[in-house]
Amino acid sequence: MRRLDPEDARLIPGTRLPIWVRLLPILLLIGSELFQISSPDRVHAGIAVAIVPVLSAFVLGPVWTGVIAVLSLLLVAAPIPLTEQFDGDDIVAVGVVCVTSVGIAWLRQRFEARLVTMQSVSEVAQLAVLPDLPERVSDLDCAGLYHSAQRGARIGGDLFDVRPSPYGARMILGDVQGHGLPAVSTAAVLLSTFHEAILDESDLEGVAARLERRILIDAEQGYIPELFASVLLVEFTADSRQMRLLSCGHPAPLLLRGDRVEELDLKPGPVLGLRLQPRERHGSSSMRFLREETLLAYSDGVIEARDKAGHFYPLADRLRGLVVPPSPRRLVEFVWEDVARFATRMDDDVSLLAIRRAGSRTDSSPERNGALSRMS
Repeated sequence: MRRLDPEDARLIPGTRLPIWVRLLPILLLIGSELFQISSPDRVHAGIAVAIVPVLSAFVLGPVWTGVIAVLSLLLVAAPIPLTEQFDGDDIVAVGVVCVTSVGIAWLRQRFEARLVTMQSVSEVAQLAVLPDLPERVSDLDCAGLYHSAQRGARIGGDLFDVRPSPYGARMILGDVQGHGLPAVSTAAVLLSTFHEAILDESDLEGVAARLERRILIDAEQGYIPELFASVLLVEFTADSRQMRLLSCGHPAPLLLRGDRVEELDLKPGPVLGLRLQPRERHGSSSMRFLREETLLAYSDGVIEARDKAGHFYPLADRLRGLVVPPSPRRLVEFVWEDVARFATRMDDDVSLLAIRRAGSRTDSSPERNGALSRMS
């Protein structure tokens, strides 16, 4: 992973203001001078010229703010026809305002550079906790989507991934108790342990035991806070025709088939972190995974989103009526857009993970492709 260099902490083009915004100080300067010429009280009207550098400091860098400040000072001090001149004290006051404006622009630019650096670090941290999900894993097409419940946050306590293993492709979708850095650190520990456990453990029960052991040991040694975590584990056979599912306190996924949506009858076991003996946990369930089916796993933040009346988001009901299962990417994007339109309150992170067998047929006709957009 490339280390972030301080020289990279410059504003990228996508964060710069439009050109018309950066030209506003020039237009304001011209307008202020015309206002001074046309005003009966030209000395007091000339104060508007001194305000322009202050406004420039919020949209321009220190160099161009300095240029605007020098022009403003010249307009105030120079003997321009049709304008009454400022006295010496007024010119000194305008000069102080101009110097202050340059200082404000310099501080703002440094703050924005630090903000860009923090955003870059946040993106790297997000990739560490939620790495980019490949579109194809073994014989499976995959798509994942995550949105944090905390305003301005890019990562939180949710985690998901799909990886190949000697026992078939395996996926995880989990939700750690709480928000903020404690939940993020626990989610990172769970994800890294999952990556290691799927290579060694022959069944999902062994993977779940490794996950719980890791967070309990790390919590006892003070590396992470003692938090609970719900986890859904799924294993697909080598030909992807069968799947085994194990829920540790996590909502059961949905299975989309044709125009039907099936809520899988998966009995959830206790969440991770309760210090239970292995025999106190439920075993995994097996079922077929047909080529025309799509598995949709989600965090409880989806079904706990509420509208103005306080009603929870009915995920299964909102998906019923699809003419044909869409691609995994279109499915997760549609669900998130639908949740965002429905909900006025979301208190938990939202994670979605859709999986279907590669090469599954999707109808590309306009009528069928429009099915998603017609739903409400």
